[in-house]
Amino acid sequence: MEQSKQNLLNIRKGFSLFEVVIALAILSSSLMVVYNLILSTSSSIYDLEDHYLAKEVANNRISLINTIEKPKNPISRNGKMKMGAKIWIWEESFYEGNNREFLEYEILVKQIESKNYSYRTKGYLIND
Repeated sequence: MEQSKQNLLNIRKGFSLFEVVIALAILSSSLMVVYNLILSTSSSIYDLEDHYLAKEVANNRISLINTIEKPKNPISRNGKMKMGAKIWIWEESFYEGNNREFLEYEILVKQIESKNYSYRTKGYLIND
């Protein structure tokens, strides 16, 4: 009798097929969640990098507007700039403000192959 109890204990030491299948299902679903998290994080990082580079393009345009390319009248102009190994298209428009002392500007920036703008900023200039 004692020997049959020991045989039963020796037989029960492993996992059943059902337990192995459940463990593999939990492991695979966990791995899929981690993979999706990594994928969404990396795409967010690229979007954030593009937004930052577009903002720097706009800041460069603002610096040039305030120094050597200051317009006297309401106009629109555009151009291209290379930054971060990417080519960016910028468009800027100047409008008369509420009074003649100020010009209002708007700068839009996007990548050359993109349909949507990555960055947009507005501001005012003193009209000399």
